[in-house]
Amino acid sequence: MKHSRLMQTLCLLFALCVIMTSVPGCGSQSSSQEPVSSSQAVSSEPEQEPEPEEDLEIQRVFLVEKIDEGIARNPDTVGWLYIPNTEIDNAVLQGPDNDYYLRIDEDKKYDIFGCYFADFRCELTDRDSLVKNTIIYGHSDYRDDPEGKRFSQLFHYAQDIDFVRNNPYIYFSVPEDDLVWQVFAVFFTHIDFNYIQTHPSEEEFQYILDEARARSEYIIDVPVTTEDRILTLSTCSGEYVPGDHTNYRLVVMAKLLPTNEVTQLTMEVEPNPNPKKS
Repeated sequence: MKHSRLMQTLCLLFALCVIMTSVPGCGSQSSSQEPVSSSQAVSSEPEQEPEPEEDLEIQRVFLVEKIDEGIARNPDTVGWLYIPNTEIDNAVLQGPDNDYYLRIDEDKKYDIFGCYFADFRCELTDRDSLVKNTIIYGHSDYRDDPEGKRFSQLFHYAQDIDFVRNNPYIYFSVPEDDLVWQVFAVFFTHIDFNYIQTHPSEEEFQYILDEARARSEYIIDVPVTTEDRILTLSTCSGEYVPGDHTNYRLVVMAKLLPTNEVTQLTMEVEPNPNPKKS
């Protein structure tokens, strides 16, 4: 009996030792696995790979080849104009005056909407040859409809502040250089405001910039000085006097950016509570 009890006692002690030695093993496994699992869970959320910074860079658009194609089609081609999220992706021509291409297209065939054409006073060979104010004209329909043809598409800028925020860059390139321009003003005006000066004096240029800001439908945080070169896109509008497209214009102005400048795609744009109207 004593021997039996002794054996039972020894068996019980052995079982307790097995249990006691196995508990730290589970605890160690748990404690060693949980931090790994936890760290993996943490890293899978906050420590994800950062988004590529492509959205912080100006989209690179190469248009010089298109200009070459345009010249082959019509030797009067002097550039190519492209605005993202519009139908504007066409050659820009230049005639001997500002009437020549009013009602003819790139093939010199009659078209009531004409084509996009640069002011005859502009110089459009390369970046360095540009005048202070490069002007491109184009027709729009009589409804100021942003879904219409040609520069009707510019009314996206005038009618939708989010369009301005999401499409701050205009791509107008010349035969020897791809160029990027950043929008700084969108406004309606009577033709009495002489914004179509290609070679303004410094004082005249400052006046154009100040008036553009004052008339702009938006306050856009893009600095522009008389040291800059600007692009002016101009089309008719009936915004002030419906049906009168003779005396009123919609104008989008953008400044030329330095070569390879990197700028955020988004920019601060707020409604102008009191744009100048005249």
